[in-house]
Amino acid sequence: MTEGAPGNVDAGLRRAISRLLELQGEDGAWEAELVWCPMLTAQYVLVHHVVGHPIDPGRRRRLLTYFGRARVEDDLWGFHKAARPHLFVTTLVYVAARLLGVHPDDPLIAPARRFIQTAGVTGIPSWGKFWLALLNLYDWRGVNPILPELWRLPRWLPLHPSNWYCHSRLIYMGMAFIYPRRFSAPLTPTARALREELFPQGFDHVDFAASRDRLRQADVFVPPTIWLRMAYRLARLFERFHGPGLRSRCVAAIVQQVRWELKGTNHANLSPLNGLLNILVLWLNDPDDPELPETLAQLERWIWEDESQGARVALQRTPTWDTGFAQQALETVADFAGVPDALRRGADYLQREQIGVAFDGFREAYRTDPRGGWCLGRAWQGWPVSDCTGEAALGIIAGHRHAADVAALEQAIRFMLKGQNRDGGFGSYEARRTVRVEWLNPSEMFADAMTEDSYVECTTSCIAALAACRREFPQLAGSEVTSAISRGAVWLRRAQASDGSWRGAWGVWFIYGTMFGIRGLVAAGARVGDPALRRASAWLLERQQSDGGWGEHHSSCLTGRYVPHRESQIIQTAWALMALLEAGDGNGGAIRRGVDFLLDAQEGDGGWPRQDPAGVYARSGVLDYPLYRLYFPLHALGLYEQRRRAEGNQRT
Repeated sequence: MTEGAPGNVDAGLRRAISRLLELQGEDGAWEAELVWCPMLTAQYVLVHHVVGHPIDPGRRRRLLTYFGRARVEDDLWGFHKAARPHLFVTTLVYVAARLLGVHPDDPLIAPARRFIQTAGVTGIPSWGKFWLALLNLYDWRGVNPILPELWRLPRWLPLHPSNWYCHSRLIYMGMAFIYPRRFSAPLTPTARALREELFPQGFDHVDFAASRDRLRQADVFVPPTIWLRMAYRLARLFERFHGPGLRSRCVAAIVQQVRWELKGTNHANLSPLNGLLNILVLWLNDPDDPELPETLAQLERWIWEDESQGARVALQRTPTWDTGFAQQALETVADFAGVPDALRRGADYLQREQIGVAFDGFREAYRTDPRGGWCLGRAWQGWPVSDCTGEAALGIIAGHRHAADVAALEQAIRFMLKGQNRDGGFGSYEARRTVRVEWLNPSEMFADAMTEDSYVECTTSCIAALAACRREFPQLAGSEVTSAISRGAVWLRRAQASDGSWRGAWGVWFIYGTMFGIRGLVAAGARVGDPALRRASAWLLERQQSDGGWGEHHSSCLTGRYVPHRESQIIQTAWALMALLEAGDGNGGAIRRGVDFLLDAQEGDGGWPRQDPAGVYARSGVLDYPLYRLYFPLHALGLYEQRRRAEGNQRT
């Protein structure tokens, strides 16, 4: 093992800086593909089949290349790359591959057919039942009702979909238009063959109504509650007696909601999760809808494609997120050659991507005014996020300092303040609108997906940005900003667990949350020796592994308790080091061992090896952010070098 000596750290920093600068785009941004699972890519194929929009041969070939590369154990498909086989994902990929012309006995999908037949496709989660019914591969009697009439409830009721978390409400908005139509695609020869392959006992012999609530337990993360099952029974009763006039008005209103979503996102939608459904809404409402071609075309914004990896649909694009963090990492090494110019270019990029205007109808679309915010990706997405806005503001300040656009930062402050909840914490896309209604969660595969909450990451990102704006631009330091920082810090202290940790939401899981918790309290003014910082540091130190690194398994997100990884993880080691260095309470030996771990693991090109994914969505969707393993270790080493220099100056 090397030692964290100045020369070794300096060499490691120079290699990491060089690698990160190489990856900066011509526009000043950093972005790498956000890697999830092939669910969205399969749905992309299914939608094109339903609407009769052909996929060109080159794209078809690359889609199949991706399906082949995305397999997990037993040549099947999982909910993420580190997951066990998943009936929902495997079935959707199998059907998509068959629609692309793959023979059922082809080695690509033959294991999937056997797995599906053994598991029993009637146990597929509700989203799978919905998609198969669309394709005429399942009977709509086996799908629980999704009522458009919910949108006509009084908005103050928690059940009104406008009060749900934005991703969930937009997904179920599209489903609520489609379900009443009970549309099924034409029964082609391929569809007939698929019925036989999915239901070897015979499609006509399946009791679909009795299978409505049947679920394969290995696919289920959040079982339907008794209250949800009761709601389904009431919905089925309503389906028997609903008024056609009211339903007609409700589905027409949903079409208008879809059009507002398209208008506010340049026809790209919040994400492909709802965008693919919105294509079906437009097509079912009017196959000649003038907005349909543009909406189909804008799907390209979500696609990554190359010959080696194939064609795949991303869950999100992340240039703002990646650029904001890359900027802050480089800020710790701003005196190295090439860094000042990269910081300036990154800040210029971020300034261009701020949303400057709202769209007409955002209130009717139940949207927060997006002006002043930044999206996870580029401005065309139209859905800004509080923590993305905070990290972008910090990235701009890192690159421009006193030359930053004060008016733009003032707009950013206004947007972030709108995301603060009554409890002092910050939501993500919006402030919390109602009480938690997780008991209503119908997805079965995702948790904490129904209502906005206060998140340690969003709270910290906003506190850090507000504090930086106040520090660098005193004219922005109004009482509202000071109050928001103070309230946010109080929430962070309340959210800290008794053992000193914080639970994250968007990364794995306790190490990620604790890094943000420490960072937020320090940004709010907590000093070395603060009891909350000491407890958090002690929690991290207790979990340092024998090789000097830190590692947490993604199953922590599922169990709700810390699960150590069998091997130290680069990204989580960087998070722990950043937290300990910001807390500033000694721990020199532990920090040096962590630094040595990073230096030993660094590759010749300046980067670090790929390990398990470290991001997460709704606890079960484990995501890989490839640039995490470059700018977070660089940030940790940069902070360490700053501390080493400061201590050297004190001695002299």
